[in-house]
Amino acid sequence: MSPVPGPAKTMAFMVKTMVGGQLKNLTGSLGGGDDKGDGDKSAAETQGMSREEYEEYQKQLVEEKMERDAQFTQRKAERATLRSHFRDKYRLPK
Repeated sequence: MSPVPGPAKTMAFMVKTMVGGQLKNLTGSLGGGDDKGDGDKSAAETQGMSREEYEEYQKQLVEEKMERDAQFTQRKAERATLRSHFRDKYRLPK
């Protein structure tokens, strides 16, 4: 009997299934992108969602990204205003 072959095989299988599936998705998206509908379906299935749930999830992600971008733009404008104010106040060059 070899020392502990069962858990090692199980661990290798788990790592292979977890990482292998992600690698397949990555390499599949780099391929050519001919089957866009199938890619969405497989991504939804891998996350355990129906197609409608996956589409809703994607819309939610896009909306959240738009909100983050708007907040970033707002902060950027506020910083520019402060810089301008301090340049004027302390007569600093641009």
